[in-house]
Amino acid sequence: MKFWINIPLHTKQHVIVEGYANAMMERRADLDQIDRKILNQLQKDCRITNAELAQIAGTSAPSCLRRVRRLRMEGYIDREIALVNPQKAGTCLTSISEVRLNNHDRRARDEAIRLIKEIPEVIVCYNVTGERDLMFIAVLSDMSDFEEKITERLNSTPVIKSINSYFVIKNIKFQPFIHFDESQ
Repeated sequence: MKFWINIPLHTKQHVIVEGYANAMMERRADLDQIDRKILNQLQKDCRITNAELAQIAGTSAPSCLRRVRRLRMEGYIDREIALVNPQKAGTCLTSISEVRLNNHDRRARDEAIRLIKEIPEVIVCYNVTGERDLMFIAVLSDMSDFEEKITERLNSTPVIKSINSYFVIKNIKFQPFIHFDESQ
């Protein structure tokens, strides 16, 4: 499988991208239908009992437990977390921000990333292609909280040229899991 990227790359880099895609496809090919069912279910509810999980996956409880342990050991299961209801926690404002850097050298990018990672309200940060360099999502209590924790902190940073932020009106879909096709 080939992946093409919208930025000019040298032939050597195309090989690296293609090789990475092939390795990822091979890695996923190691998962059988039962593994994929287990991963899908655990992403929805990691507190399910092993017996319930085995029944959903169509395998015995001992086999299911061995598979879950293997999936953890091989790194398919990175960690198990609790998702907190933002409204109950008093964090009703979600912002999506785009960052443009003054300079595109590694030092400037690393400094901006370091500053963004230090903000506990930032829950996701990406280094992206296109007109912007970084994008991040933050969850805060209100606009004054955003102003204090995001705008004031980052606008005073010389490596950041501009920040463009959007504010979520309504959450349409939030399913933080990777879907595995169970039909194969």
